[in-house]
Amino acid sequence: MAEGLTAVTTRWGADRFAGLGLGSGRPLIIAGPCSVESEEQILEAARAVKVAGATALRGGAFKPRTSPRSFQGLGEEGLRLLALAREETGLPVVTEVMDTAQIDLVARYADVLQVGSRNMQNFALLKQVGRAGKPVLLKRGLSATLDEWLAAAEYIMDSGNDQVILCERGIRTFETCTRNTLDLSTAIVARKRSGLPVIIDPSHAAGRRDLIPALSRAALAAGVDGLMIEVHPDPDRALSDAAQQLDPGAFRALMQDLGLLPAAALESLAECRQEIDRLDEQLLALLSRRMEVARRVGRIKAGTGVPVFQEEREHALLDRLVRQAGPALRAEDVRAVWEAILACSRRLQEEL
Repeated sequence: MAEGLTAVTTRWGADRFAGLGLGSGRPLIIAGPCSVESEEQILEAARAVKVAGATALRGGAFKPRTSPRSFQGLGEEGLRLLALAREETGLPVVTEVMDTAQIDLVARYADVLQVGSRNMQNFALLKQVGRAGKPVLLKRGLSATLDEWLAAAEYIMDSGNDQVILCERGIRTFETCTRNTLDLSTAIVARKRSGLPVIIDPSHAAGRRDLIPALSRAALAAGVDGLMIEVHPDPDRALSDAAQQLDPGAFRALMQDLGLLPAAALESLAECRQEIDRLDEQLLALLSRRMEVARRVGRIKAGTGVPVFQEEREHALLDRLVRQAGPALRAEDVRAVWEAILACSRRLQEEL
């Protein structure tokens, strides 16, 4: 496979991947329950994840369970309920297809077809699922190597469909304190080697809800393209994977922590102020780093006899920032803020 580009925004156009927003610069967030259990349950989950800023709704209608006596899903009724939730919330639907005989049925209801980890090397399914003409989310197998995972993706792409999203959901290792072991390093390499978007499923990687926030932060910090998180209105009563599902409140808190909670979801003055405080802390940390770099620049200037004030450079910087800010910020406000920052930088350099 071709070497992937490093910048997400140059990789895919906005018209790709069923409107999931890949390439927008914002992480893809797929959220929803492990299984569709009832109309009330899936609608409540869909509303909650939509308000919290999710990009798409997940939910299993056909469930590949280890035990034949475990809940196997609602089948086509589950698909119908997912479509109902999409109609109400506008969220694209992601759900699993387990068999070649199900492809046309699932494609009638879903926006993205998921191939689960147990079917990663179901070659008959891989050859046909791409022909449905919809994006395919391919989960890595429990013990699959990187080459095996990418080869499975090529089976799908050979059908003429290059809208493949890779999903790392943890692999089976000797460790037993978590359900699986999140292999973030291989996910990063997969993204570089394939040129395909890669997302992380921290729910299945951990198998326990308390680790989901930390794994989510680590994944986004590593530069992956999104997350797939299980969210249930009442996780302890879920019919499948109860231990690894967040409730809506925990998901909302995670989205706020990740800086992805929409402004409209801040429901009180206290919450708005808390969000402002969090953003101010991030701004302060970035400003501190900027001043450290400015000091290094000052030392270089002092050692080479270059004047501290570089008028042409500062004007070009301000003009570029005004253009990048767009309509969200007034030009005079952008200039006022950065002129103050530049003045601080000059004072630091003059002291050297």
